[in-house]
Amino acid sequence: MTTLISQQKRDTVNWVAWFTFANGLIALLVGIRYLQWINIPDATTAAYVTALYPGQFAVIAWLCGLPLLIVALVLPARASRLIAIGVATAGIGLLALDTVVYSLYRFHLSGFVLELALGAGGQAFTLSATTEAYAGGGVLAILLAEIALASLLLRYRPGGRWLGGAFALLFATQLTAHGWHAWADANYDSRITSVTRHIPLYYATTAKRFMKAQGLVDPQTVRENQTPQSLASARNQGQLNYPVEPLDCSPPADPKNVLVIVMDAVRWDMLTETTMPAVSELANTSQVFKRHYSNGNATKPGLFTLFYGIPASYWDAFTAAQQPPVMIERMQSLGYDTKVLGSATLVSPAFERNVFSSIENLRLETPGKEPWQRDVRITQDWLDFTASREARGDQDPFFGFLFYDTTHSYEVPEDYPRFKPYWNVNRFALDYDFDPEPFKNAYKTATHYVDGKIRKVLDDLRERDLMDDTIVMVTADHGQEFNEHDMNYWGHGSNFGDYQLHVPMVIHWPGMAPRTYNHRTQHFDVAPALVRHGLGCEATPPRRFTSDYGLFNEGRLGWNMSHSYMDYALLMPGYHLVKHASGTVELLDTETLKPASGKSIPGDTMQEVLREMSRFYKQPDAE
Repeated sequence: MTTLISQQKRDTVNWVAWFTFANGLIALLVGIRYLQWINIPDATTAAYVTALYPGQFAVIAWLCGLPLLIVALVLPARASRLIAIGVATAGIGLLALDTVVYSLYRFHLSGFVLELALGAGGQAFTLSATTEAYAGGGVLAILLAEIALASLLLRYRPGGRWLGGAFALLFATQLTAHGWHAWADANYDSRITSVTRHIPLYYATTAKRFMKAQGLVDPQTVRENQTPQSLASARNQGQLNYPVEPLDCSPPADPKNVLVIVMDAVRWDMLTETTMPAVSELANTSQVFKRHYSNGNATKPGLFTLFYGIPASYWDAFTAAQQPPVMIERMQSLGYDTKVLGSATLVSPAFERNVFSSIENLRLETPGKEPWQRDVRITQDWLDFTASREARGDQDPFFGFLFYDTTHSYEVPEDYPRFKPYWNVNRFALDYDFDPEPFKNAYKTATHYVDGKIRKVLDDLRERDLMDDTIVMVTADHGQEFNEHDMNYWGHGSNFGDYQLHVPMVIHWPGMAPRTYNHRTQHFDVAPALVRHGLGCEATPPRRFTSDYGLFNEGRLGWNMSHSYMDYALLMPGYHLVKHASGTVELLDTETLKPASGKSIPGDTMQEVLREMSRFYKQPDAE
């Protein structure tokens, strides 16, 4: 009897395995619809898509199939088959729905999107009777197809020995696709990397740092060997609608230099005379935005939103297209001399492929073992840049970007004065009960150190009489937390509360009287302010190229979006909706980070957010 039961279980497991593989083929057939949005310019790209498709859609099927194997070991065969049919119907139905969502918005279905679409009790979307009938008919058709497939596999299916071959083929196609993408990513092959975002649940492998370490690829050389034709081709493949309309601009009568100084992980309350004396001194004669927030709790989304002024959900599309921000393109069209200096690498995250993709002779990595050493180097390189311009008598305006990284590592020179009590940071010691003061003093020390480098830059501008001709912005990519919520959050990238998003924003703007602003601003507001008020595009409505209206405009969006590396959130006054990397969605109180009760997102806001997440893609009638 035991043997008989064991054989029955093996038969059921075998059936589930083949049922899952068969649904991988069904998923692949549904997924053919994504091909209409994938640019396949040559045989190489076609070969990559051919290698990618079978394995990826089989993986999507196995996301449902693996739990079914456990069900088959626990429940009777009939119940297991019924559950498998139900799960497969739901899974294929969701994939079909994703193709519809993607056709409308150019992003894939997620728990966050479902919450936006359905969380208002039908306020965001209303379906006609005809649409509901089509949807119901589609679900019924899928169900009937799954029942037919289940019956067929009960009567005939390959033997168990073929399962090993099927799994080997699945592994081989996945390995081929991911290895191919990693190589293409390291070599700026946008034909391959532009495919990624079109495929649901495809998280393609990248390995630039590994390949560089092994001597397989030199990113600096690869980038310098790019041709204007390859860049133009990449942008055409991206299917972007950015800006949504051409800008209305004229050359400014007195173009100002633009210098953007960004500190890594510096939150708003570090801007004090004790911790940041140089920037505080600058603030006394500048525009100071007291309630300024990054649209990211990590470097990748923080810098992306600072320069583009749009949600970081566009990262993959803009990176694949190597599309620079309007702000930088505008400065280049005006003949600005550019100098981009990052203490942290510009390769990972790949800012050299989006924000700075149009800048020639871009140094991707700064020499120096420790961040504080690299901060010294970029400061000196900047001073050399201004000195060489003065020696040449260069009258063209310049655009500069300085990204300081010591505040991310907390390491400073051994002889540098420290705030006391001081702690040599060991993150493994952090827990709920850890006293944050010594840790925060290490942070303050690093911030004070970076402030000293910024002082050198500011003093140099003053000595060369450039302050009256230069817009100087000092801000941060994101904030930093020291367990203020008593939830064991240390650092950044873990939540969307104020401590990880609220950052300083000080702008020295020649011709503007010093002023302090108390309305809420965000990184989305930076690009429209600079482009319109500093680069001669006052006649351009800001939402042609950004998501908000500008730093100086108090009438703005009633919501914000913020991203991490995997999570992202819709921020409302007092609460926010978070989509976690796991796929789960939470509605949290912003102040406490506890579940928010009695809150709901208005339907018109949901519609506006969905539009904003797709507005800079070409829509079906524009293709």
